[in-house]
Amino acid sequence: MATGLRKRGSPVSAAQPAGLWKQWLQWAWQECCLMLREPRYTLLVASCLCLAEVGITFWVIHRVAYTEIDWKAYMAQVEGVINGTYDYTQLQGDTGPLVYPAGFVYIFMVLYYATGRGTDISMAQNIFAVLYLVTLLLVFLIYHQTSKVPPFVFLFMCCASYRVHSIFVLRLFNDPVAMALLFLSINLFLAHSWGWGCCCFSLAVSVKMNVLLFAPGLLSLLLTQFGFRGALPKLAICAAIQVILGLPFLLENPIGYLSRSFDLGRQFLFQWTVNWRFLPEAIFLHRAFHLALLAAHLTLLMLFALCRWHRTGESILSLLKDPSKRKVPPQPLTPNHIL
Repeated sequence: MATGLRKRGSPVSAAQPAGLWKQWLQWAWQECCLMLREPRYTLLVASCLCLAEVGITFWVIHRVAYTEIDWKAYMAQVEGVINGTYDYTQLQGDTGPLVYPAGFVYIFMVLYYATGRGTDISMAQNIFAVLYLVTLLLVFLIYHQTSKVPPFVFLFMCCASYRVHSIFVLRLFNDPVAMALLFLSINLFLAHSWGWGCCCFSLAVSVKMNVLLFAPGLLSLLLTQFGFRGALPKLAICAAIQVILGLPFLLENPIGYLSRSFDLGRQFLFQWTVNWRFLPEAIFLHRAFHLALLAAHLTLLMLFALCRWHRTGESILSLLKDPSKRKVPPQPLTPNHIL
């Protein structure tokens, strides 16, 4: 009789652990979904992704073939400066003349020596891998402060992105250096460290001119926060860094330096475009298409300035006044306002 009772009881006792495991799995799944949806878990998810990226990035370096595009040209251009050529019109590489500002020269000069005069590609890839991880950290810190984006989006931004790994460690472009400095400056602006932020922003511009696309937004922030007179010292920081970095080249050939490193009329080749690949080459190279894009860009900037960035109800010219003398005192800038 007792034996029969024990036999009937055994399925119940065996089912209890199975039920606990099921409950635990359900709880774990719910917590994972919550972490991937809620912005307050940004730092936790970002930490896990950064750890995963360490393995993914170094796997890419060792398993995916490096593609030479601009690295040798960068090294040839830098070598020209090392050999004593400070005239920008005389600095050339395999892909054409040097068209980047002076900050690019100094940073890639360091890389020139760190990689055995540009010959140690493996070392260069490892350096850019570290730069990639630092950039990821800076971007995640920005998202953490805004608390707007669900963390699951970060997976597609880094781990699942072939293009971002390609730009950093398979092509060794100068874009990652410029963007790392830009993201550093944004973090400094979010911390209301405006002077250091302007310093890093100017350093980013000195690596690649396309960072100037962020300048209208920065100017709006400076005018909102400080007014015209208060913004002048911050703008002076940006200008002074450009002059100091470019001084050896400005003394040699100022027009050559400015026309090459900040050439607003430079023609881009159709073979390198990604976003406009769907267009016929004739349209892509046509001057009217370039002017239409410029007009659209300026129009959107004006709309943002009037309707998005400035919402006090006063004239936009009120931004030129000292903040304490405005009819509507400016509200403290939050991370979302700054971004």
